[in-house]
Amino acid sequence: MFSRKIPLVSSALLLLLLVTSCNNKTEEKPNILWITIEDTSPHFLANYGNKIETTPVMDQLGKKGVIFTNAYATGAVCSSSRSTIITGCSTEELGTGNHRSNYKTPDFIKGFPYYLKKEGYYTTNNDKTDYNLKDEEAFIAEAWNENSKKAGWWNRKEGQPFFSVFNYNSCHQSRTMTFPYALYENEILNRLPEYYHIAPDSIEMPPFYRDSKEMRKQVARVYNGLRKTDLEVQLLMDRLEQEGLKENTIIFIYADHGQGMPRGKCTSIGFGHRVPFYVWFPKKYKHLSPWGVQEVTEELISFEDLAPTILSLTGTEIPEHMKGRPILGTERKEPVSYIFGSRNRLDDTPGLERTVFDGRFVYSRNFYPHLPIQRYQKYADVSAIVKTIRKDAAAGLLNDVQLDLVKQPRAVEYLFDLKNDKWELTNLAENPEYKSDIQRLRKVMKERAIQIKDIHFLPEELMLKRSENSTAYEARLQNENLPIEDILEVADMVGLETNPQAFLPYLKDKREEIRYWAAVGLNFIGKTKGLEESLSQSLTDASLYVQAEIATLLYKTQGNSKAKDVLSKLISGTNKYVAHHTMQQVLYIPEIASDFKVDFQQVKNRYGQKRLPGFDYNVQNSAEMFFYLFDNQPLYYSSYEKWIDDMNTTTKSW
Repeated sequence: MFSRKIPLVSSALLLLLLVTSCNNKTEEKPNILWITIEDTSPHFLANYGNKIETTPVMDQLGKKGVIFTNAYATGAVCSSSRSTIITGCSTEELGTGNHRSNYKTPDFIKGFPYYLKKEGYYTTNNDKTDYNLKDEEAFIAEAWNENSKKAGWWNRKEGQPFFSVFNYNSCHQSRTMTFPYALYENEILNRLPEYYHIAPDSIEMPPFYRDSKEMRKQVARVYNGLRKTDLEVQLLMDRLEQEGLKENTIIFIYADHGQGMPRGKCTSIGFGHRVPFYVWFPKKYKHLSPWGVQEVTEELISFEDLAPTILSLTGTEIPEHMKGRPILGTERKEPVSYIFGSRNRLDDTPGLERTVFDGRFVYSRNFYPHLPIQRYQKYADVSAIVKTIRKDAAAGLLNDVQLDLVKQPRAVEYLFDLKNDKWELTNLAENPEYKSDIQRLRKVMKERAIQIKDIHFLPEELMLKRSENSTAYEARLQNENLPIEDILEVADMVGLETNPQAFLPYLKDKREEIRYWAAVGLNFIGKTKGLEESLSQSLTDASLYVQAEIATLLYKTQGNSKAKDVLSKLISGTNKYVAHHTMQQVLYIPEIASDFKVDFQQVKNRYGQKRLPGFDYNVQNSAEMFFYLFDNQPLYYSSYEKWIDDMNTTTKSW
């Protein structure tokens, strides 16, 4: 060991050196451009094997950078996914899994661009937020220097590094599915050069759709929506290059969840969660890629990883509440074996599904197996593609795989081999050769729910009540609010346990959430013989949710008049959460639905024609779906625009 004398430096010179060092450090920080395309599965892109070069601009960025083949959204719809993206926390922790909900977050949870701002970054978002959080305006203002349709890096100070997000909706479900065809033509086809159009007869059809002229016409909307999105991205790339910024900018491109079409978005299998995901590195920052460039990686990527990754990449401290894996930067962590997805209530459609991905298999557990994959949802049922599927199903034109979309009840568990079955056509859950995989992934799913303390296992109104004095994030940590292991003990029996006697002890538990799941399990089994006395007592249960489940069971199996009275009272009552829950029970039992026409009419009259904000909208939609399904009344997504069924009528631009 030896020491070395360091020459003394004047304080003025030392200060100059420090300032210069800091300035150099700032200049070395990469710009980050984040491109989010909506509602897109990788199946439709050439980089993932499609025969059509749908998105050549984005494809080239992917090929020159890194292509991720195992990137998954945490939620199957935009708001739940985006709540995770912006906070770095899972929806199960935040309580943001229910689409268009309004839950407060703890003060210490910020939108991650907030931390970049503190490090000197100029942060912009153009322009979609949809974070599913209460007090969203204040949350947005804290996270972004600018959030608007005109936002971009161009208003930053000279030399200031930027983090800029651009959201593109030409590939959104509204364009690819929900809009009437004339409106899609006006918004997409008529704004594309004709030589860029992708013809219906040239596309690759997902095999879970009937290969008919009408279905090809509808699925071609996905390809053309992506083609237009790609041209919009080209304009952004041109500006980046013209301003001499591309060689200082790392570019991320990804979708916010799976494809906006039946069996994609809003479902818990891989097609609802898997997304295209590219990262492009300029020459200056190639060393920051652990995979190199012009590479493809199978590393598992979750949306929980995005916030900590950007913070790590920019040398920003990662808050403790972010549990995701930084995949880039100084804090990069080793790849994981499992990542997770979820499906909860989406608009007016109920659901609770939990998904595990391991790089080869996707395992999905469905806790409401009485519901079909393609639920009755106003936003979907106005579309030509869903109308065609329902019409073809009624006409007996669908094969078993295609019919699975509308079949009820449906599978309790799904296991698909994504390596060998990209469209997820063969459910391996009942195949004895895969028993060990089912057991392994089922165990991982349950361990995750317990570890994360998944608050969505509470019925929605109960979840609100338990968190009203704090936040869902904090409330779930108290065992008295969320006895998750006890809940899972009974919830995991739903659909798997066929003996109704097994649920009866839980139906007498003092805790509402335990009684609720016992009632769900009994309702699904649908057997009441010898249980009448025990079940009748639950018609006056302190929990209205329990009343709804047991009344449904007794009325559909026995025509019990007291049960009918309970259902009528709950549907037309003032508790909107229970009313919605009960209405959704009736919608899927056509043999009893007409008995409640008066009650649904009361709801419809109370809400009127004007779209209501918040959860009331889901109740309103449920009433409209009833009259569409059982009274032949037309269904309009928008009553104040020319939203019409005639596909050949010109509609105004939105």
